[in-house]
Amino acid sequence: MGAADQVELLRLLEEQRRRQTRDNFGEYCRHIELPGAPLNDLEDCEEFYPDNVTPAKHHDLVIDALQKVGDGDLKRVMFFMPPGSAKSTYGNVAFSTWYMGNHPRENVITTSYGTTLARKFGRKSRQIARSKLYQDLFNTEIARDNQSAEDWSLTNGATYMAGGILSGITGNRAHGLLIDDPVKGREDADSATIRDKVWDAYTSDLRTRLVPGGWVVIIQTRWHEDDLSGRILPADYDGQSGWVTGKDGEPWYVISLQAQCEREDDPLGRDIGEWLWTDWFTPAHWAQEKRTQGERNWSSLFQQRPKPAQGGLIKRRWPQRYKTPPVAFSRIALSLDTAYKPEQINDPSVCGVWGELRSGWYLLHVWRDRVEYPELKRTLANLTDSWKPDAILIEDKASGQSLIQELKATTRLPVIAIDPGSQDKTVRLIAVSPLIEAGRVWLPERADWLVDYESELFGYPLVTNDDQVDMTSQFLKWAHSNSGEIFVDAGGDIRAGYAQDAEDDDFYDDIGGDSSDTGGFL
Repeated sequence: MGAADQVELLRLLEEQRRRQTRDNFGEYCRHIELPGAPLNDLEDCEEFYPDNVTPAKHHDLVIDALQKVGDGDLKRVMFFMPPGSAKSTYGNVAFSTWYMGNHPRENVITTSYGTTLARKFGRKSRQIARSKLYQDLFNTEIARDNQSAEDWSLTNGATYMAGGILSGITGNRAHGLLIDDPVKGREDADSATIRDKVWDAYTSDLRTRLVPGGWVVIIQTRWHEDDLSGRILPADYDGQSGWVTGKDGEPWYVISLQAQCEREDDPLGRDIGEWLWTDWFTPAHWAQEKRTQGERNWSSLFQQRPKPAQGGLIKRRWPQRYKTPPVAFSRIALSLDTAYKPEQINDPSVCGVWGELRSGWYLLHVWRDRVEYPELKRTLANLTDSWKPDAILIEDKASGQSLIQELKATTRLPVIAIDPGSQDKTVRLIAVSPLIEAGRVWLPERADWLVDYESELFGYPLVTNDDQVDMTSQFLKWAHSNSGEIFVDAGGDIRAGYAQDAEDDDFYDDIGGDSSDTGGFL
């Protein structure tokens, strides 16, 4: 092969690489220089350090979906991810420039909770479009007569407009809407007035700018169950990824990623309990955030399952709190809710460690995991060695029966078989709720397991799992029924005496409940 042939071959290979980078959004993200942190702290900083992070697996989910948007195959997309997961870098900054390069004379509007943040996105996108690599790829550049951070265009006729979602976007029609972080923070998220204004801006301002056949991409963390996405998602949405039909009647493609996987249908295929992006955020980082954020923020911002500030049945203000547990208790009990099936890991099993005093019942520790039968037995043995319980409560039904039989046959542990009776679990929780409302239940101020426990207890019945709720109602019903000192009468008053037997329907009357009253939650 002569020199001229080699030169021609290199030219053809280079053209092929350029074509692949132009056509494939994933290749584009790996070849361009993505803007990262600004060079200084000025609000209008025009230059950014390069962000040379290789796209991770969760970024590839975003990239693949946006490739379909660019190809015209997807029109409505939502991305829910924790803070710091670089969803805006790929879903907004990179995608808007790639789309504009591939779609001359089309207009993109990007909006956020405030104009300042929207302008920052605009500056980053504009920096990409100013690069020589971008100009060579798409044979276009920033138009000299239209290049402000919030309103710039390319010489191929594509335009970019950015603004705060409540600022009133006016002017251009849009072939695509990028709505990135429509909620500023907890105060705005909890304000019904702000949520209404955001919704009105979306329906009255933004959607009316969209040309027929245009696309909409919403990128956010879930601050509130009634946020912008929450008003679109169907009423029965429970955090799944994939296709859903919104309340607006339109099909939406959703990618919802949790910081710590709780779903067996996780779009990344992670195991339950596995953390997100551990090449960047260590498990220790995520675990600390889980402790620091508290149940509500962790559930919404990091787990994408926002719930009301108050639960449906058990109110957040009812339990009392302790910093350190008392040094001694009148008795210690383990309350076990088993979920294993032979040769199959099913829902989580859970064991709560409870201490009893005249002042009430203290939840000291919660273990919860998906385990097979041998591991369940080992865990129970370890908990028994550590806490020396006076009673081990196990539901005498389905999966718990074999464990009860084996422990009674092979050990001298204080195993107590609990017959759940015929009452629904909601009825059982309602029955013991006066004990919690009366301040007889004590929870720690901090514990590694507390976020998950509170999420279930205060969120019930609007929760995916309820094993910790069952564990709690099982213990409280038994402890109250076997206490000679503390219980709540039908008026909610604490008084001395001995409650009726746990299997007697009068039990519900004694503690202020009605065995047939479900509170409207069934």
